[in-house]
Amino acid sequence: MSYQALYRIWRPQSFSNLMGQPHVRQTLSNAITSGKIAHAYLFCGPRGTGKTSAAKLFAKAVNCEHPDGAEPCNACSACVSITNGSNVDVEEIDAASNRGVDEIRELRDKVHYAPTTVKRKVYIVDEVHMLTTEAFNALLKTLEEPPAHVLFVLATTEAHKIPGTIVSRCQRFDFHRISTETIVERLQEVVQHQGWACDASALWKLAEAADGGLRDALGLLEQAAAFGQGTIDEAQVASVIGGVDTKALLELVGELLDASYLAALDRISSWYAGGKDASRIAFDLLQVLRDLFIVMLSPSDDALHGKPVAPYRVITQRASCSADWLINGISKLGELYTQLRYVEQPRLALEASLLSIATAPKANATVPSHTGGSPTQVPPAAAAGTSAGQPTQQAASQPAEPAAGAPSVPEAGEATDEAIARRRRARAADKHAAAGRKRETLERLYADRNPALEHTVRERWGDVLHKVKQDRIQSHAWLMHGEVAMATDFAVVLSFGSRIHREAVMKPADRQVIESAISVMVDREMQIFALLKEDWDEFIASLQDEGDTGERAPEQDLVERARALFGPDKVIVETKE
Repeated sequence: MSYQALYRIWRPQSFSNLMGQPHVRQTLSNAITSGKIAHAYLFCGPRGTGKTSAAKLFAKAVNCEHPDGAEPCNACSACVSITNGSNVDVEEIDAASNRGVDEIRELRDKVHYAPTTVKRKVYIVDEVHMLTTEAFNALLKTLEEPPAHVLFVLATTEAHKIPGTIVSRCQRFDFHRISTETIVERLQEVVQHQGWACDASALWKLAEAADGGLRDALGLLEQAAAFGQGTIDEAQVASVIGGVDTKALLELVGELLDASYLAALDRISSWYAGGKDASRIAFDLLQVLRDLFIVMLSPSDDALHGKPVAPYRVITQRASCSADWLINGISKLGELYTQLRYVEQPRLALEASLLSIATAPKANATVPSHTGGSPTQVPPAAAAGTSAGQPTQQAASQPAEPAAGAPSVPEAGEATDEAIARRRRARAADKHAAAGRKRETLERLYADRNPALEHTVRERWGDVLHKVKQDRIQSHAWLMHGEVAMATDFAVVLSFGSRIHREAVMKPADRQVIESAISVMVDREMQIFALLKEDWDEFIASLQDEGDTGERAPEQDLVERARALFGPDKVIVETKE
């Protein structure tokens, strides 16, 4: 017999073996034993959670010649033929490739024929949401009143795409993502049966990567076993799934706690050289910080529900590790992870975020090692310096500004509260300066406002969106959330309710497409400037408070623009009598 994939070998053949869906197992079993079997069922849920397996199991159970309660015997001719897919009365249809009305009409004509070898004909329609509207309409009447010998089981990963008229004629079962603990149990069973050697941490890594899908977990296990030739450890699993092993991630957390900036950056560099992705690194590190937080709060060895906690205790028992520091790290990394897809240089963003986490206040002061090694723990009073008030050589070598935008490291001899206050004042000053620059730019643009051209842009905005969609559909997805705020002779100012959409349209590739489309529609070269709607509304409100209608004298406006451009000391105004 040819080789079969693990997920096919380990497909459940009885309800007792259906993993992670107790509500489905119990309800279907009760329906079979009581004889109250509906004519149509809808199985919804993420991929790899057992929808098609449950459908085939249900088909066996209703046609088994020698059932044991609700369980099929898996020995009679009906069970064997359904298991190997040779039974002509149990038909599995892929709606993704048979989605038209003609295929459904053919099915509708066949349902009236009585079954030949079993008691009930069963039609399993996989990915049913792929059917066309006409196909759903053709199925509707048959689904509502099928012959007594016919049973429909519809399976889908996207239930929201199925018409309500179809859903209302079915018994709906929502399959849940299978818990990580349940997946690990099944993987352990598979490993023992296959005779493979596998670390417990490697199984947890596989289960977490599967994200609730048992089929995905079995596929990854099979791939890892092939990679390690039957010996599986966490490092091999990380290589297979493209992630980072937990041991290395915990070492990185230790370096962040020690403020060993060079060691942390070198580690990120080595991961990148090995083909790791910034988004994957951020995801795996976020998972580790979350587990560290739970282990810190719980003294139990079962804090992670069976996952080994000893490696995490090594970090949480450090004097410098605190719940507040972990929460800060989780918050920063979580925000970074959601924004990485919009960043042009993900590696730089990741490194800046990690350095920002490293500089956050710790539970106790530590003296970072210049070489990136382990730090020397010192009491808070001694951390300020020597008895003569001089900082230690290691503390003096600490970088003052690890990355652009990251908070500065507290200097030796400086109290933590003072450092926090200093950073807050610096951030406030930067924010104030940025607001001033933004205000100045808006004032310059507003002074050049061209109402006639603005009207033209608004009038042709639908055409602009259409052209952008033709040229780059992703740019259209961002641009459709914006509004035209105003227009000048050379620029269009757009306002967005979301910061993500504002930042996206200003990326070079998207900006070029949008500017090109606007230029074509208004027949002149135009640039775009994007800002948040709240900033635009605030700016307009401030102008109204100041009584500024935008109608300034041309001479006065020219002088103001020259002063802003060249500096007030470089502009001399002379009037002619």
